[in-house]
Order: sequence, then structure tokens, then C-alpha cells
Amino acid sequence: MKNRSTGFTLIELLVVIAIIAILAAILFPVFAQAKAAAKRTQELSDLKNLTMGMFLYTNDNDDYLPASRIALDGNFFDQKEVEWKDVIYPYVKNGGRLPTVNGLMYTTPGNGGIFQSPLNQAAWGTGHTDGNVPGGPGDETTRFPRSFAVNKSAGYNEFGGGTVWPEIYGSSADPQVYNHGGNQGALTKPAGTAMLVGTRRMYPDAEAAEMGKASTADGDETNSGVFPASNAAIAGNGSHAITMGFFDGHAKSVNCYQSYSLDLWDENDPQRGLTAMGWNYNRQGPGYGMPWATGLMTNMHQIAEWNQ
Repeated sequence: MKNRSTGFTLIELLVVIAIIAILAAILFPVFAQAKAAAKRTQELSDLKNLTMGMFLYTNDNDDYLPASRIALDGNFFDQKEVEWKDVIYPYVKNGGRLPTVNGLMYTTPGNGGIFQSPLNQAAWGTGHTDGNVPGGPGDETTRFPRSFAVNKSAGYNEFGGGTVWPEIYGSSADPQVYNHGGNQGALTKPAGTAMLVGTRRMYPDAEAAEMGKASTADGDETNSGVFPASNAAIAGNGSHAITMGFFDGHAKSVNCYQSYSLDLWDENDPQRGLTAMGWNYNRQGPGYGMPWATGLMTNMHQIAEWNQ
């Protein structure tokens, strides 16, 4: 009598392959979601640490905030410019790089470290649109990635359009200080006012209006007036939300629309904020010419990042 074969039949092999394919189809999206969640957690941790770095700086400087930008040689966007990232770097010491000796822009990406969000595809992008800016990587100094920015609107409600972040231009012999700047104690709602937010732009500061400014995922603003758009100049965290660090030291993920309706940007006061102005941010998008909040929301609804 012949021994019966112990191998798999064709039908059995096909069944096993089908089961593996089904399991893969089920598990791969779960793995992708888990990976995205891990990156969001890492981004939140990085932003929390940057917020604490800012607090350590203010504790050493009578509660005064650093300038968002210092350009004492009179030139924007070069290696001699100092940003808030440079100022708090001694307190975090993770990422970034020292200026070049000759003050020239870097041409290759650097070590983003804590300053780089793992979610931000634009971190070392070169999609600059300002005519004065070379096409270097990262932010306007090219020393750092462009993942996080200070909330430029902080202080608008308190100062009637001013901001708590000073900007210093001119020469070292005659520095010109713009904006109110100064002590963060001037803010009436520190726990409800964003200090740091995600951004795809090269600038050290960002504002709520940029939630309605079009951008590509890699930060290219060349066609920033084209709607509908895939992404905004403000960088979301993949869940229709923005990761924000606040002036009381906490950080959290906030729905993009709620970040405005709850006035976390600190600009919605009807007497002193921006709500009475017409929407004219770069004169772009379907909301142009509408009241401020209406125009912003109209543009945001045309950006896939906030609505998919």
C-alpha cells in the first residue's frame, strides 16, 4: 500500500494564502494608524519640551519673552539673524546647528532634533516664495527645520493688534524694536493662549490666518492662491487638529476650527482683536473680502487637511 502524501493540496494552499491576505488587509491600516499615533505623541512631547525651554528662558529673564527675530545687521533671512530657536537652544540642546563662520546660508538639511516634528514633511523643504530668500532648506536661517513657530497673534486681544513677541531690526548701534513684546504676564488667559504652533512656512512666527493659506505638504507655497488645496501653511497633525503649546506650560492637540472659535490664538476680541477686519490674507482664496472669521472659515473648508 502506498503511503498517503503529507503535503498541502492546492486548495489548502490557496485557503492559507487567502487568510494571510485578509489578515494583512486588516492589520496594515492598524499598523499605519499606530505609527501615526506614535508620531503625534512624539510631536506633542517635542512641543512640550520646547515650551518648557521657553519657560526656563523667561525665568532667567524677569519673565520676558525672547524676540521672535533679531536682525541687527539690517538683513532678513541670513545666518546672522537670531531667532527664538537660537535663544532657547541652550535650554534644550537638541537639534539645530551653529551659524557658519562666513554667515552664508546652509544648502543641505541639518539635524532637526527637538525642533523637528516627525509629522512635518516640510521640515527641510525649500519651497520659499519670498524674493529675498535663497532656496535653502528649513527655516529662514537654514539652521533649523520649519516645524514649529511662535504664535504671532498672542497679545492681540490685550494690546489691540500688538503682540507679545518683539522683533528687532536695524543695526547694533540703532536697534529698532517692533511690537509690544515684553512680559508674558500681560496675557489675561495664559492657559488658553497658544505659545507655539506647527507650521510649514520658513518664518519663526505664525498666525491663525495661515490655517486658511494654501500650501503643499512639503511647504511649497508657489501656488498658494489655488483652491481647493491639499494642505495649509499651518501644519496639522493628521487628525484635523493642530498641536499647540500654551503659556501655562501645557501642550495638547486641538481641532483646527476649535482653535479659532475658542480664541486660543488670542485675536478674537470684538473691540481689540481682528474680527472686525476684512479677510485679505495675501488676497487669496474664496474667502477674500469677507469678514475676518467668515473668510478664514471659508478658506479652511477648501483645504483637505482640515476636512478629510
